[in-house]
This record gives sequence, structure tokens and C-alpha cells, in this order.
Amino acid sequence: MTLPDLSTTEPVVTADPDLDAVVDTLVTAFRDDPIIEWAIPPNTLGRDYHLAAFFASTTEFLLGHGGIVAAPEDYSAVLVWSPPGEPAVSDAENRVFLDRLAASTGACGPRVRALMEALDAHHPTDLPPHCHVMFAAVRPEHRGTGVRAALTDALRAMRLHDGIGVYAEASSTRNLRLWERLGGRRIGEEIVLPDGGPSLYPIYFGLPPESIDAT
Repeated sequence: MTLPDLSTTEPVVTADPDLDAVVDTLVTAFRDDPIIEWAIPPNTLGRDYHLAAFFASTTEFLLGHGGIVAAPEDYSAVLVWSPPGEPAVSDAENRVFLDRLAASTGACGPRVRALMEALDAHHPTDLPPHCHVMFAAVRPEHRGTGVRAALTDALRAMRLHDGIGVYAEASSTRNLRLWERLGGRRIGEEIVLPDGGPSLYPIYFGLPPESIDAT
């Protein structure tokens, strides 16, 4: 196996990404994800359209409220997160967002809304300042090439620089193990989606040891 071209895997951290490229990677990476399959099932007519609408609307909303995207130049992997300290989203803004999101996903709208409401309802209120990773994705053909490590290194550097933790929800037990191998720890109860749906697993990364000044 050849080594990846580091010029294309070095991530760029930006609040103004190529949204189409971000969405294309998210759709491709999450197509078989159990949470997304529950929200927008595989037999959904025009599924890719609804998947793109879901990821575009959600990412745009986050970017409009201080969100950040990290990705290599080719967008073969993406991290989408919200930093701490941004103005809180008002209830009215959130309702407008959920209404638009549900409308854009057609018959899947009720489940998409239920998913987002479950994430909001279970977000811990007692954590120290932290960023919330909403999406972390690598295109299937780029898994194992180093782009995942490049993104997690960027996230780790941000934590060291800003002195914050990281919160995320793992969408499967497999992803939970991946997060744990990166240093995350499971917190709280699993988030069980309605109608016999799958579970998400809250994960938290505290400050890396390097962020603690020696005394």
C-alpha cells in the first residue's frame, strides 16, 4: 500500500467549507449507518435526495451558529462540530430549523425530527465547556489511509489550544469502540430512538494530559 499524499490529507479548519463536498462525503459515509437507516430507511424513494437535504440543512444550521468543519483538501473525510461559547440557539430558531428539516425529508420527516429532538433532549448539561461533534465521517474508499488520524489530530490540537473537552454521540457499538480507542469515555445512558429504533452512545473527551501545566 502506498502512503497517502499528506498534501491532500492535511485538514483545513474553516467556517466556510465547500458545502456540496461536505454533504457528498456525509451522504456516502453515512448511507449504511444504523441511525441514518432508521431515520431515512434504505427503501425510501429518492433516498439520496433526502439524505443530502438532511446533511445540508443540519450543516448549514450549525455553520450559521458558529459551527466549524475540518476536512482535507479533497473532502475525503469531514468533522463537523459546534464550539462552546457561541450564542445559544433560541427555541424559536430551533423550531424553524426542525420544521424545515422535516419538510425537506418528506415522509421521513417525523423520524428525522425525532432523532434531532432526542439528541437535544439527552445532551448533558453538567459537562465543562466543550465542543459538540455532530458528524465525523470518512469516505469508504479512504478508510485506512490516514485521513481519520489527520482529523482526530486536528481535533486534539484544538482541544489543547482552547482548553476544552469534546462531546459526541457514537451511532453504533462499532463507532463507540473507535471513539474509545481515540481516548473518549462513555457517559450517561444510551439514547434509544423510538419505534424500536437503534441506540446512540454519548462519548466525552476530557482535556488531554498535555493541556495540564506542570507545577
